[in-house]
Amino acid sequence: MKMTKEIEEFINLTITEHMGKAYADWKLSQPSMTEPDEVEEAYKKVIATLSPKQEEVITKYCDQIFNSGAETEEFFYRLGLKDGMKMKKIIKGIMRKLSR
Repeated sequence: MKMTKEIEEFINLTITEHMGKAYADWKLSQPSMTEPDEVEEAYKKVIATLSPKQEEVITKYCDQIFNSGAETEEFFYRLGLKDGMKMKKIIKGIMRKLSR
């Protein structure tokens, strides 16, 4: 039996739901943060007081923080991919048993 579009949609929905739940659980475990606008305004005020060299150091630091966020995104991508591969294998097994 061939995998139908409906089964593929079901798998995608299941993965999306799982990733959303995993992200929500992870986000709840993180300490709360200040509003982004407040942080941006404070950042601009601090940067305005720095020399170009000091601003460069701060920029490099912010880049490292951004890269850490990218690692988090990669984690969830890989989690979804791994779960998707497992789900596909399970669905194929179920379909084989049903088609007997």
